[in-house]
Amino acid sequence: MESTGRLTGRTALVTGGGSGIGAATAELFAREGAKVVVADINGSNASVTVERIQEDGSTAEPFAADVSDESQVKELVDFAVRTYGSLDVLQNYASERRLVERDVFVAEADAAVWTGQLGVDLMGCVLTAKHAVPHMISSGGGSITNATSLAAWLSLESRPAYATAKAAVIGLTKTLATEYGKEGVRTNAIAPGHIVSPATERMYSEEQTQVMLDHVSAPRLGRPDDVALAALFLASPESSFINGQVIVVDGGMSAYAPMVPSFRRLAADS
Repeated sequence: MESTGRLTGRTALVTGGGSGIGAATAELFAREGAKVVVADINGSNASVTVERIQEDGSTAEPFAADVSDESQVKELVDFAVRTYGSLDVLQNYASERRLVERDVFVAEADAAVWTGQLGVDLMGCVLTAKHAVPHMISSGGGSITNATSLAAWLSLESRPAYATAKAAVIGLTKTLATEYGKEGVRTNAIAPGHIVSPATERMYSEEQTQVMLDHVSAPRLGRPDDVALAALFLASPESSFINGQVIVVDGGMSAYAPMVPSFRRLAADS
């Protein structure tokens, strides 16, 4: 995609920027003219994203941080402001992936799993906003985008701690929008549906891929770039009157009643 310079002159901080949607967003923002701080709990992954950005001739720096630790978050935000002089855009994509197999049904729940999931997915957004908002206000405003999920309102019958954290992120997003919108800081959220990268798509069998395709009203599965493009819109001046909203990027998955895929299969078989 040809750059249009929509973020020229802005500084963006992307958490969870070492892989997946976070990496795709950091790279797109850099191509669009932003100076980007790529944060990830895995510093090596953040550095790899930054290397790709720099090889493309754009500007970025890596930072290793655990967003559930307030002291590390403060250091991260201070680094962004010290390095580039301001902070205009915050993208919260950091998510706790190490607990997936232990995030089981509530009656079997391990409290430590819930603490860990909420600590990253919810408190990571709280803490980054806490330290970023004052800088945004002092420079005339800014844009925050938090990552939620369809799991916030459509149960997956699994990962209850994750789903609860993502539901809470929506409440936080609306609260931040209300608290700081008058001071020029907009806060929105993106809810991705099932997003696959070329690497993760190869992990699925043909049958699994077909099940996923059955549940989108699109001819393909979602890609990280689909979410990154929505994030670019929310970070740019084009969305200056959009605040406190959840933008769903799911290929139409949440648009229809649950029986639609079954009806489609029946029609195809008849």
